[in-house]
Amino acid sequence: MPNIYGAMNTAKVALMAHQLSLEVTGQNIANVNNADYTKQEVQLEAAFPIRAGGSPGLVGTGVRATAIVRRFDQFLEGQRTLNKSNTGYWDARQDFMARLEVVFNESGTNGLNGLFDNFFKSWQDLASNAKGLTERTDVVAQGRNLSNMFNKVNQDVKNLRVDLNTKITSSITEINRITGEIANLNAVIHEAEAQNVHANDFRDKRESLVRELSSYVQVNTVEDPTNKEITLSLNNGRALVIGQTAFTLSARQRSDDGLASDIFWRDTSGQEFNITSEFSNGSMGSWIDMRDTDMTSYLDKLDQLSATLIRDINNIHSSGYGLDGSTGQDFFTGFNMVTTANRNNTGTGTITGSIVAPDTLNVHKFQIEFTAPGSYDIRDVTTGSVVATEAYGGGPQVSSYLLGQGMQVTINGAPAANDKFIVNPAADASLNMAVHSAVVTDSNKIAAGLTTNQGDGDNALLLAQLQNSMTMNQATPGASGTATFAQFYNSIVGEAGVASKQAMSAFTQQEGINVEIERRREQVGGVSLDEESMNLIKFQHAYQAAARMVNVVDELLQTLLGMGA
Repeated sequence: MPNIYGAMNTAKVALMAHQLSLEVTGQNIANVNNADYTKQEVQLEAAFPIRAGGSPGLVGTGVRATAIVRRFDQFLEGQRTLNKSNTGYWDARQDFMARLEVVFNESGTNGLNGLFDNFFKSWQDLASNAKGLTERTDVVAQGRNLSNMFNKVNQDVKNLRVDLNTKITSSITEINRITGEIANLNAVIHEAEAQNVHANDFRDKRESLVRELSSYVQVNTVEDPTNKEITLSLNNGRALVIGQTAFTLSARQRSDDGLASDIFWRDTSGQEFNITSEFSNGSMGSWIDMRDTDMTSYLDKLDQLSATLIRDINNIHSSGYGLDGSTGQDFFTGFNMVTTANRNNTGTGTITGSIVAPDTLNVHKFQIEFTAPGSYDIRDVTTGSVVATEAYGGGPQVSSYLLGQGMQVTINGAPAANDKFIVNPAADASLNMAVHSAVVTDSNKIAAGLTTNQGDGDNALLLAQLQNSMTMNQATPGASGTATFAQFYNSIVGEAGVASKQAMSAFTQQEGINVEIERRREQVGGVSLDEESMNLIKFQHAYQAAARMVNVVDELLQTLLGMGA
C-alpha cells in the first residue's frame, strides 16, 4: 500500500537513476576525442505501479534504469569496415606505384632513353671513323653505361618486391595479434551479455579491431545472436576467427621464388594450407598483387627488352670484323636461361634447358602446362596464347617447338595433370647485361666492319640503324615487330605512370567516401559536447529535484513522528 515510505522510495530510485545518467554522460564527455567510442545513454522506464487503497487508480513507484545502450548503426559500421579495406588497398598501391614511377624517372639525360641515344650515337660516330680509338672507347663506355642502367633499374624493381614481401610477412604478426584479441573479446562479451549486461566498451574495442584487421584484408563478419560472439572469414569463407578460437597465419619462402613468401593458414588439427591467393582487398591484397603481378610484369618486360637488345646487337656484331681481324665476337653478355617447376606440382616431372641458337632465340617467357600426364600445352606467357601442344611419352624428351625457338628444353620424370613449368630464356637479362669482357679489355675487337678492311665502318652503321628498327613485340624472331627499343621502354614508363595516377585517384576517392561515412557515423553515434552539456544540466536538475523530494518526505516523516509524541 502506498504510504509516505513509498514516496521516499520513489525519490530514492529517482536519485539513483539520474546519478547513473550523470555517470554515463561523464563517460561520453571523457571519450569525446576517442574515434572508436560510441555514444552511450541510459534507457529509463517507469517502475511497476501499484493499486492504492482508496486511490482512484494505479500509483507509480518511480523510475528504473533498464539498460545502458549504444547509439549504434550496424549498416554504417559495415560501411566503415568495407571502406577500411578499400582504403587500405589503394593507400598501399599508390605508395608503391609512386616509388616505381621514381625508378622509371626519365627526366634529364641519365635515364634509359638518353642512354639509348648515346649508345647508338657512339656506333654512328664509329661508322664514320672505324679506326678511331676515341670512338671505340666511347662505344665501350656507352655500352657499359646502358648496361649499368639496366642493371640498376632491375635491382630497384627487385628491391620494391623485397620491400613488398617484407610488408606482407611482418603484417602477418599484426594480423595474428588482432585475431587473437578479437577471440579474447568474444569470450569477455559472451560472459558479460550472458548476464543481461550490454558490454558496450568491449563491443567498441572489438569493432575497432575488426576495422584494423579490415585495413589488412577484407573480412566478412557474422555475430551469433545467442552467444554474441563473432566469426570473421575471408571472402571465400576461410575463417580467421570462430568464437573464442583464432586461426594462426605464418609465412614461408617460396621454393621457386627467393623474393617471395606464401601465407599459410593452420587449422585446429595443425594442418597448414596455402592461402596466399585468398587475400583480397586491404593492404595485404594490394601488396600481394603488386609483388606477384605488377612488379613481376615490369621485370619480365625489362628482361625482354634487354634480351632482345643483347640478341640483336650480338647477331650483327658477331658477323663483323674487328681491327685485329677477329670475328664471331659477342658485344654483350647477359643471357641466363632459367627453367622452374611450379611449387604446387604434384608429379615427379623435372625440366632442364639451355640456349642452343642465340641468334634466333625467342626471348619470350613460356609455360609448359600438362593437361594430362601424356600431353602438354606450351603457352607464350608474354602474349598469353597457347602456341603448341605436344605429346609426352616419358622422358627424357626435348620439346620440338621450343627447339625451334632457339632453346633445348628437356622434360623428364612423370609429370601429373595440371603440373606447370616455366621456361625463361631472358631471366634476369636486364640484371646480368654487360659489355663482353673481351671487348672491354681490347676495343680492337669491336666489329665495326663487314670486312677486314680497317677503314670499314659498315657493320657499325648497321648497329646504329638498330635504334630505329621495329625489333620489339616480334611474333617470332626475325619477324617485323611493332616498336623500337626506346618505344617499348617508353610504353613501360607510361604504363607505370598511368598505374601510379590511377592508384592516387582511387585512394583520393576512397578518402572522400571515408569522410562522408565518418560524418554520418558521428551524427548517429558520435559524442556532441553541446548535447552532453545539455544532458548534464537536465540530469543535474532532475537529481536536485529528487533530492529535494527526499528532504520534503523527511520533513513529513518528522511531522508524523511529532504527532505521535
